[in-house]
Amino acid sequence: MMRPQTLRTPAWVVALAFMLMPPPVAAQTVDGSLRVVVNKDNKLNSMTADDLTRIFLGKKTLWASGNRIVPAMPEEESPAGEVFLSVTLQKSVSQFRSYWKRLLFSGGGAVPKVFRNSSQILDFVARQPGAIGIVEASAVDDRVRVLEVSK
Repeated sequence: MMRPQTLRTPAWVVALAFMLMPPPVAAQTVDGSLRVVVNKDNKLNSMTADDLTRIFLGKKTLWASGNRIVPAMPEEESPAGEVFLSVTLQKSVSQFRSYWKRLLFSGGGAVPKVFRNSSQILDFVARQPGAIGIVEASAVDDRVRVLEVSK
């Protein structure tokens, strides 16, 4: 009786596969074309990807200073909005909207403010002390502070 032959993958194929894999989503946090910005009065220089997700899902509402966090983002169906939702929050537009509908129906949270473009988000963040925004990297200027986002 013949035994079925087991196939073994050579070690170099496995190593190559790992090298070619994209980095984990948490490491990407915000696509290379997007930046996380806060008001200049905010002394924060960095945050974790988990904190960023918690902010935009309404689970984290206060800065360490006690100020209310006011999130601002691009329209969900814009290219920047879709990238932010899928890469950072790991949600589609419909999942994000459903999430917020359920949360609001149960009496919780405040939906992130939505703007048509990065310029409007920068204006808002520059004027609002507790604001945090997601903007296109090319739009960033010196009115706001860019945050580093880590795992």
